Amino acid sequence: MTITAKKAYRICIVSEQLAEGGAERCSAVLSNFFVANNCNVHHVVVIDKIEYQYSGEILNLGKLKKDSFSLSDRLLRFNVLRKFFTKNKFDFIIDTRVINRQWQEFFIAKCIYNAPKIKMVHSFMTHLYFPKKSFLARNIYSSFDKIISVSQSIETKVQNEYSYKNTKTIYNPIDFNEIDEKSSVKLDIDFDYILAVGNMKSNVKQFDHLIECYSKSNLPIKKIKLIIIGEGRFKESHQELVKSYNLESEIVFLGKINNPFPYYKKAFFTILTSKNEGFPTVLLESLACQTPVVTYDCQSGPNEIIQNNENGILVENQNKQKLINSINEMIENKDLYLHCKSNARASVERFSLENIGNQWLQLFNDLSK
Repeated sequence: MTITAKKAYRICIVSEQLAEGGAERCSAVLSNFFVANNCNVHHVVVIDKIEYQYSGEILNLGKLKKDSFSLSDRLLRFNVLRKFFTKNKFDFIIDTRVINRQWQEFFIAKCIYNAPKIKMVHSFMTHLYFPKKSFLARNIYSSFDKIISVSQSIETKVQNEYSYKNTKTIYNPIDFNEIDEKSSVKLDIDFDYILAVGNMKSNVKQFDHLIECYSKSNLPIKKIKLIIIGEGRFKESHQELVKSYNLESEIVFLGKINNPFPYYKKAFFTILTSKNEGFPTVLLESLACQTPVVTYDCQSGPNEIIQNNENGILVENQNKQKLINSINEMIENKDLYLHCKSNARASVERFSLENIGNQWLQLFNDLSK
């Protein structure tokens, strides 16, 4: 069902950046939908990294950042931000950032944001989004019109830990048109492989688990390689681990890839071994490319996307032996594999940009009453 906006809403989306992560991709994709549906969109980013295709205008505070420890430098950015919100009369401000400085967030929420506020929580690690001091968290976010979680598990945790009532779940969207276009690119790869995608700035993705379990699976014997897409400071230690297993020729690190969709499309399956997630876009994108998945049932997101043995395999969280068994099962049980593959794309149609975008328009309409 198509939702019509009550008016041409003016929306500001505040993000860390428009690059690298699923939360940032969500901001960019939603802006494309909003503009296509007669909304006026501005972005505010605090880090000067812009890679995703977005719609609307942008205020790049990262370009003003010379010294993060300089008080004068910080005050300059605050002044620019204050003037920006004073000049632009927004209908809604959607803040997707994690919290770095608690009292800074208090000041922004109370003194700079001058329109109805919506907070997005993209991770099960809710402490990244809410101040450690509960009284401060309540004081800041009780004034927000809505707290949007990207999974039901996150919403439940937010309600239980902070006693918020103004919560709602709206999942991350996927743009099937973009995926279909970008996944059609031909790859110069002449071997079979499974795929893992994620940044290595921390070890949340636990590629060390994946490398160990791959080494103990039947895949190296079957000459099915593992491709890992991503960059970060843990990459070197992961490469050293691969050497310790003598698997340099079987595990391929491709680094950062701007268009991962052809790699999803050609993979046997995509695998996710995260310690925790928010709502893993990797799973959505793989399934949209008709490629099933094997994933830890970590907090949060996988069990709201994957139906076990229907579009992939949900593995008991952090159980390495069961992960090894599931890797083998997905390759060796042809009937299961083909069943999951045939269901893959249809299983994520409910997360289409049109469907999720309409939920946002309905939220704007409801908050405008």
